[in-house]
Amino acid sequence: MKSTLSLFLLLFISLNTFAQITFESGYIVDNTGEKKYCLIKNNGWKNNPTTFEFKKDLNAEIQEGSIYNIAEFSIENGKKFIRKEVEIDRSKNILKRLSKTKEAEFKSETLFLEQLTEGDANLYYYEDSNLIRFFYNLNSNTTKQLVYKKYLNENNLIGENTEYKKQLWDNLKCENLSLDKVKATDYKKTELLSFFTLYNQCKDPNYVDSRISNKKKSDAFNVGIRAGLNSASMDFNSPQPSTNFELENNSSVRFGVEIEAILPFNKNKWSLFIQPIYQSFEGEEQLEFQKVLVDYKSIETSLGLRHYFFLNSDSRIFINSAFQIDTALDSKIDFESSSDFEIKPRTSFNFGIGFAHKNASIKLNYNPRRELLSNYAAISSSYKVLSVVLGYNFL
Repeated sequence: MKSTLSLFLLLFISLNTFAQITFESGYIVDNTGEKKYCLIKNNGWKNNPTTFEFKKDLNAEIQEGSIYNIAEFSIENGKKFIRKEVEIDRSKNILKRLSKTKEAEFKSETLFLEQLTEGDANLYYYEDSNLIRFFYNLNSNTTKQLVYKKYLNENNLIGENTEYKKQLWDNLKCENLSLDKVKATDYKKTELLSFFTLYNQCKDPNYVDSRISNKKKSDAFNVGIRAGLNSASMDFNSPQPSTNFELENNSSVRFGVEIEAILPFNKNKWSLFIQPIYQSFEGEEQLEFQKVLVDYKSIETSLGLRHYFFLNSDSRIFINSAFQIDTALDSKIDFESSSDFEIKPRTSFNFGIGFAHKNASIKLNYNPRRELLSNYAAISSSYKVLSVVLGYNFL
């Protein structure tokens, strides 16, 4: 088990180093307006970038693009950034640093804005650490910030400047957008995106947002089956040395299902999952004065976080960690001529690394320690398991 664990850790480190997203197909538009197709390094960009790396082809040298030499760039099926010179209010939202001025305090800056919608009305997004701002323009006219600001009023209480709602009402008028709809629209990406899409659809019934239609459609949830092979070991330790034993390299099958929710940020590289699995462990050991039998069956429910490293559009490597709740099913450690012990496991953690291609996957999973005898104070039984798990998603 120790040698297997060492191999697991080596594989984990090697793949984690190798499997970084590097360069993906996209394009840039330079200061002359020329559009050039190239490969762009995809960093996920939680914060809007000021620079990025690109190259003409796989064998070309890496070049740097910035707000000074690039007017626009986009990764295929990914984010699109457009350089804009805008007036931006960088007022803080942190309580201790709130402004005492209600009005937006604008400063002129040149930024890469992420384009969220493309049509008669365009919506743009900007994030810099805790600062989130939305911008818009109509028919490609001047790009302006949608104003939302928290501030301290004269009574030292928190006030809100929701001027963006007036901007929406004054500038994005259409029959399907009522005043109540404007009032109900929060300063959030999903709600503003929905509002701008409704406006564009109202202006053009055949409107299809190219920013949405061009994106690779990925389901928010994956549902599939999981089956695999366990290689497990356990030990038993008590104040009576004659009853102590260890069972190693016991093989058994495991099977179950998994439901995975893809998180809507960082290019779908993070997910949450729940995985109920049936597993079993059986073994026997001849001690000095008696025989002991182990019969351990359980439902392992893993609640975890997963991170993907995309190799291409169909293949990806992933790593995950999970909190595990184990429910034993009529399980015990049965001593031939002394007391038996009921198995009631404690919660534990497991770690995994795997490879997925389209809907199929293979994963190496390791649970380093699970205490089986949670009801006993002076007696312990440690369970370790390394698993190879095959998976297939139907949804």
